[in-house]
Amino acid sequence: MLPSPESKSSIDESVSTWLERGDELFQLQRYREAIAAYDKAIEFQSTYTAWFKRGIACENLQRLDDAIECYNKVVELQPDDYLAWFKRGAVLERLHQPKEALICYRRVIELQPENYWAWHDTGKVLETLKRYEEAVEAFDRAVQLKPSFQLAVESRRRILSQIQQVDSLYNLPADDLEDCRETASEDADEASAWLMRGMAFEGQLQNEAALDAYDRAVELQPNDHLAWFKRATVLQGLNRVEEAIAAYDKVIELQPDNYWGWHDRAKALEAAEQYEEALLSYIRAIQIRADWKAAIEGRQRVLAKLNSGAQSQKQSTPADNYGAWFQKGQVLEKLQHHAGTAIAANQSVKLNPSDPEVLRWRGNVLYTLARYEEAIAFYDKAIQLQPENANLWCCSASSLIKLRRFREAIACFDKALQLQPNHHGAWYWRGRVMAELKRDRDAIYSYDQALKYNPNFQPAIRDRAKLQKDFN
Repeated sequence: MLPSPESKSSIDESVSTWLERGDELFQLQRYREAIAAYDKAIEFQSTYTAWFKRGIACENLQRLDDAIECYNKVVELQPDDYLAWFKRGAVLERLHQPKEALICYRRVIELQPENYWAWHDTGKVLETLKRYEEAVEAFDRAVQLKPSFQLAVESRRRILSQIQQVDSLYNLPADDLEDCRETASEDADEASAWLMRGMAFEGQLQNEAALDAYDRAVELQPNDHLAWFKRATVLQGLNRVEEAIAAYDKVIELQPDNYWGWHDRAKALEAAEQYEEALLSYIRAIQIRADWKAAIEGRQRVLAKLNSGAQSQKQSTPADNYGAWFQKGQVLEKLQHHAGTAIAANQSVKLNPSDPEVLRWRGNVLYTLARYEEAIAFYDKAIQLQPENANLWCCSASSLIKLRRFREAIACFDKALQLQPNHHGAWYWRGRVMAELKRDRDAIYSYDQALKYNPNFQPAIRDRAKLQKDFN
């Protein structure tokens, strides 16, 4: 017997609810609870989305075998989804199963022949399998598809070095190196010629000559991120670290999502013992490419130095400048680096304990860390200094909700609304608390008020409709 439309709708709603719950927990990095929520969604209906998200959560917990099981289910349900094959290949690599990973990456290429990342990762696996010539071909294809793909360029160079085909690195015979400076200007694309000459000099370990060539390349083509990157690499090799950092800054200015640039900038900052700035750069590299082992290890290394009390020779954040600590903490918060944010927030409060905004922010950091009682204490201090600030009352209410102290939360929302009657967020959350207390009429009234001041506020529209349906 086929299920009725109503029952199917109910199942869809249940799946959606558990997926949303899982996503919320995932964002809070509570991955085990997120997995439990995704499991609930799967109990109602075995969907591609639930299995995929469960796989990512398992990866974050290093439960790689479980992640593989999830991705197996994903490709069974949706065999033409290239991203699922990609994720499966990446996990198999981490499990040291390169042959199986290769099958996945080749499947990605079947589905997306111009996916340069798939060609790169195919080359990487072939290199692991010591199938070097095939690896070079794969890296060649990646570079053909994206000529500025520095990672593939470097990988190709590394393999060719391993198989002693140094002259093939940049198609430049060693005998021609002495004539490079004279012939570069005759090239149709002079800047490109200098770049290639610099790479050839670098391949022959002639770093000073390489630097001269890269200097000429960036002079002719100031927006060539690859030339700046190569220049930075050589400067770092020559131990001219400050100049290297400046060059990496230029790379990032030109390509904000260049994770290799962020990583190597972090290494240079670490070498200069500017650990706090290095940490930010490692975090940014990981944010762009979450599975990058070198950046993850770099972050752990720098955190260990900071936690052990290692001091930077050149402090990037003055110890007595609360504004600098506040700004730095805001950046760390956006990067979701909660430990670093907490350190910055503590320092800000120590230096300026009478600033309501600093106290509110410290409370928010504690809230993110699920330390709700402590968060309330800081919100209360901020309220004492600025009792007319409606948002501070709402912040305190949010922590009270987490502690299931609903009546106190309502009192806070009422105070916020007394100060700012058109605060639709306060009306909405007041409605949520009323619904939790089974005070349905009060909840609907609160949702109505939220929609009065913000008619398109979707959470209020959704929750009001659901409550109205139950109420009827």
